[in-house]
Amino acid sequence: MAKSIIFGSFQFRTKKAATDEIRRRINAYETSEVLKKEDQLFFEELFKLHDEHDNKVGLGIKHIQVERDFNNNRCLYIHRVDGTKIDISWVHCVRPATIKSIVSMAFRRAVKETIKDFKMKAISKGSCCPILKIPLNLKNSHVSYVKPSFDELLSEFLTLTNNTYESVELENPLSGDKDQRGKLKNLNIKTSWIKYHRSNSNLELWSAGANQRK
Repeated sequence: MAKSIIFGSFQFRTKKAATDEIRRRINAYETSEVLKKEDQLFFEELFKLHDEHDNKVGLGIKHIQVERDFNNNRCLYIHRVDGTKIDISWVHCVRPATIKSIVSMAFRRAVKETIKDFKMKAISKGSCCPILKIPLNLKNSHVSYVKPSFDELLSEFLTLTNNTYESVELENPLSGDKDQRGKLKNLNIKTSWIKYHRSNSNLELWSAGANQRK
């Protein structure tokens, strides 16, 4: 059975489906063109699957540009905020997601309204990044989990409720849903998780640059 490819809020049921979408986005650009915002966000999430992600991103991504490799194929270069640039292989990033990754994304989806509300309230109060000390807005900020991490929080919840990553049942979202992460099938688990998350998560609003350094 084919395994899903999942990164950020993007989920593909097969490696081929993910590869086709990646190629479609890249082929929309000519050499030396900079990716549009929506495509940059897509590839920023994809790049997190790269084994050398932290080294490739460095201090942060300013923009991503399409270039040509020695075989004249389109490739991607990360232009960092410090003025340096480096190539990155998207092929290296495309690999089947583990059961843990797929289930974790479903649990993230379940609390996305909580995360959204936290971000909106923080912005309305004039939030500043605690790491880089810069003003934050909707575009340059990310909600960050400060001890416990999201993985630690979820693992504790599963233990307390006598569940495992393998035992949690998921259902697929509708084809027209912009969020293609799996959905928790058991409403009792979903409700309990939302309550547990609200009571035990320690959230902060960080700048995108600070969040990438985690």
